[in-house]
Amino acid sequence: MDKKELRKRYVEQDSRGKALLLEKLAFCKFADRYDFENYFRIGELRDSELLCLASFLYHHECFLMLTDIMNHYKERFIFADTSLLREFEPDEALMERMARLDILPGV
Repeated sequence: MDKKELRKRYVEQDSRGKALLLEKLAFCKFADRYDFENYFRIGELRDSELLCLASFLYHHECFLMLTDIMNHYKERFIFADTSLLREFEPDEALMERMARLDILPGV
């Protein structure tokens, strides 16, 4: 693909498509071999590798690509610690506010 084909492809896109294409170009230009290869095997990555890839995308302002990864692998970005919930003692004000928001029906 040369510059002429890239320009044509860019012009044919809507605004979101243009932004995504620019992000992909930035990613291809600035990613080292490690990050580039990790992008294509996201499902196999360890948590530390996934966070490194997310950090790379964030620092190079590839926010659409980052959002896509975070949406598809959101459970890997959220580390639940149920032990904190077991020890948590809600006060009356919190429970009243949550009931108002209808988060806990019947409270």
